[in-house]
Amino acid sequence: MQNEIGIAGWLYSRQILHDKTLTLLEFPATCASHDIKTVELCSAFFDSQKARYLNDLRSVLEEQGLSVRNIAVDMGNLAGADPSIRRTDIESLKQWFYVASAINSPAIRINTGHADDSGALSRVVDAYQELADVGQQVGVKLLMENHGGLSAHSNGLSAILARLDSDWFGTCPDTANFLPDDWEDGMRVLAPRAFSCHVKVFNYSPDGQQSWDHQANESVKSYNLKTSLEILKDSGYQGPLCIERSVPKEPDLDSTTGIRDTIKYLQDLLVSIP
Repeated sequence: MQNEIGIAGWLYSRQILHDKTLTLLEFPATCASHDIKTVELCSAFFDSQKARYLNDLRSVLEEQGLSVRNIAVDMGNLAGADPSIRRTDIESLKQWFYVASAINSPAIRINTGHADDSGALSRVVDAYQELADVGQQVGVKLLMENHGGLSAHSNGLSAILARLDSDWFGTCPDTANFLPDDWEDGMRVLAPRAFSCHVKVFNYSPDGQQSWDHQANESVKSYNLKTSLEILKDSGYQGPLCIERSVPKEPDLDSTTGIRDTIKYLQDLLVSIP
């Protein structure tokens, strides 16, 4: 199995958002130091959407020989029941298509958001359709990720995809974001229309089995990364595998060591898939 390995911006969220030891304009050089060519950016990392800032960002990406696969846009609630708030969210989200175009990103990812009432599915589908239409006009694809709310379960993902048959609407499966006992079904739903993929690694198990403690309820979650990659291969996916979570060998090792080890682990896992 041959897929390019990239870096998802959220891998550096602590350094950028909390420690303030790294900026988005410095992020490309850090990624390039790992000998990767593809990155995903996060909307929360942008200090501005002004032309000068976007020109600077595009320039440093080009200087480092990097291409952007996707911008993960973390704002808005497409499922929200309040029409005024939802309208504001949708209009605010549209600007990210133009940001993506400015820095040569072919896609943006927007989450479904959360709502519990029976009308949530229709609102999400309508919003995605409106946004995908804007994406088509701009030339930037819209992606959905399994990221809570209606997208938390394979049934919800299937329902949304069944109503949005557009070349401008695709998916960005996250290998570890599925609910327990639903990860394999979820991957099979998302893989056929995948344009990008988030990979989370919690250990270096040779068979690909991943497990971790879920902080919210201290339960243990698990999935098999090798099986997930096999599902992607069977679907014909040829896009990048963007690492969004790495694990160092020991707690006192820095993030650079952990990321390099994770890249090597993922490379070895890919080689083991015929």
